[in-house]
Amino acid sequence: MKFWFTLLMSLLIIANFSAIYYLDNHTDRWFRFASTLIVLFIYISKYLQSKRLLWIVILFTLCDFFLIYYEIPFLKNSVYVSRILAYLLLIQVIVPSLSKLKLNLITLSIAVFTIVIDLYLINEMAESLPASDQNFIFLVLFYLLGIISLVLGATCLSYLNRYSDKKAFFLVVVSFGFILSDIFYYNAYYLGFQEFFYLDRLTNITGLGALVLYSREKIKSISEIEVA
Repeated sequence: MKFWFTLLMSLLIIANFSAIYYLDNHTDRWFRFASTLIVLFIYISKYLQSKRLLWIVILFTLCDFFLIYYEIPFLKNSVYVSRILAYLLLIQVIVPSLSKLKLNLITLSIAVFTIVIDLYLINEMAESLPASDQNFIFLVLFYLLGIISLVLGATCLSYLNRYSDKKAFFLVVVSFGFILSDIFYYNAYYLGFQEFFYLDRLTNITGLGALVLYSREKIKSISEIEVA
């Protein structure tokens, strides 16, 4: 990992932490958006590898822009739509590499058990939403994001279990970075635990950074194949 990239990610995290501490909740969201915009610029200028990955970064950028105006119902729904589409594209990036993956009965049993538990937890979280968010469209998006997040996490873990390389590691960091970011934001915004805003920002920026590093590793892999 290049020193300048590690330094930049660290500075973005520090800037976002400072914004959360010193500014109001609405204003500090601009720092989150600016951080994602910077990552998008770096990706396009240095690590552009595929249109699908580009769209993923663009969707995360749009998501963080919509998040600035989260209290507006239409834009709140747009946050979830852009996040869901980004996760689906990530899954599409990984799935072709898992086409020959074999699952045994124990693995399937654990997977089913985990899905049942997670669906129960998603339902509990949905019931804790305020009355203003207890509408059909938002609830559908809320459940969809939860289910697709579960699929994304399972897909990335399967990829890591099969390949165990840098690309797989960065994909796991990407998926769990964004998934944890969603959970931390929920805890901070809906449950009132303000400290979770820091964790939300940390995991979100970490996920973005890992996505760029994943693209870098893919470029290196392609270059090695071409040389060979």
